[in-house]
Amino acid sequence: MTLAILAVFSVALTLLGFVLPPQGVKRATLLGLVLALVSLLLTWGRPFAFGPYAVDGVSQVFTLLALLGALWTLGLVRSGRFEFYLLVLYAALGMHLLASTRHLLLMLVALEALSLPLYALATWRRGQGLEAALKYFLLGALAAAFFLYGAALFYGATGSLVLGAPGEGPLYALALGLLLVGLGFKAALAPFHFWTPDVYQGSPTPVVLFMATSVKAAAFAALLRVAAPPEALALLVALSVVVGNLAALAQKEAKRLLAYSSIAHAGYMALALYTGNAQALGFYLLTYVLATGLAFAVLSQISPDRVPLEALRGLYRKDPLLGLAFLVAMLSLLGLPPLAGFWGKYLAFAEAARAGAWGVLVLALVTSAVSAYYYLGLGLAVFARPEETPFRPGPPWARAAVVAAGVLLLALGLLPGLVLPALAAGG
Repeated sequence: MTLAILAVFSVALTLLGFVLPPQGVKRATLLGLVLALVSLLLTWGRPFAFGPYAVDGVSQVFTLLALLGALWTLGLVRSGRFEFYLLVLYAALGMHLLASTRHLLLMLVALEALSLPLYALATWRRGQGLEAALKYFLLGALAAAFFLYGAALFYGATGSLVLGAPGEGPLYALALGLLLVGLGFKAALAPFHFWTPDVYQGSPTPVVLFMATSVKAAAFAALLRVAAPPEALALLVALSVVVGNLAALAQKEAKRLLAYSSIAHAGYMALALYTGNAQALGFYLLTYVLATGLAFAVLSQISPDRVPLEALRGLYRKDPLLGLAFLVAMLSLLGLPPLAGFWGKYLAFAEAARAGAWGVLVLALVTSAVSAYYYLGLGLAVFARPEETPFRPGPPWARAAVVAAGVLLLALGLLPGLVLPALAAGG
């Protein structure tokens, strides 16, 4: 039902967009996403399959996170062109497909369905974003080629295009490695992360929110299906947490800093892949989506483009609500109790310990401590003496979403059991 709703609204609004006003298309797109979310919740815990398309627990959990990111993005945007809203809707459709199949050909179609709209969204403001978007497009095409070649080798090694088919030998290992490269690009795992800082910095802030939340959820849903070799997984985790956290220390622009932060968090999430625990990964992603979405929602009210770190100084004095919300987001990303980010990291680290991956676990703990330097620096900057820069608070509904995300981060930190049973049912 979720797929049907997203597909019908996508096709219908493609045609009606030429006659409806842009805000009418936006409202219809929001309606489609809300109906898809409602249908997902009404069928929660009930699997469904039709050919290569299969809704299971993994699909439901990660589609929920992707739809939340899409709704949040649309809520922050007011564009005079209806194509923006359609691109988000098409990308959400691709994310749901990617999370809802084990068939490699359908995965490839889903990857392109979510990638092509993102290439266009990254260039929405033209100017400074064109170079970054070109890098995103070229590297994305290369990653898709790796994925396609990996699918061909997987078929050669197993005689099947369905992930989970038994295989062995060098050809099978190479196939899994190439699939890991293609999906690692979307998840922003190092060393496939080079597009992330430039694209985050050059893209409109609401689009960055979409990339940092929904895209990562869909990518990790697919990564859960790939039985990645432990050695390759350990290398990706180690590179991601080291590169992400160390590079973030030197950044002077907020969106670029959070881009490196997202690379580090991709590494922490990958710890849950050692045991394939969808519940642990789903909870980490939920806390990450709320905290990162909250951070970018605050940044979008400061500037739709670049946000130098100086622009955050004194935010609490200009707007106490946004200042406190940004501090909550930073503390949750750091993983301090009593916020939800603490439990997200705990569950992911516990999965690595359960798998006996002590080396990468210790490295993840050390680099997580390093991240305190820039997270606390960002969080405390909002209480500094304010810069003399113009500031206009966002609309009431945007502020309400900020409050809701902050309250959820605190509530899930104090009572993680509120959602863990539901994630277990879904995952």
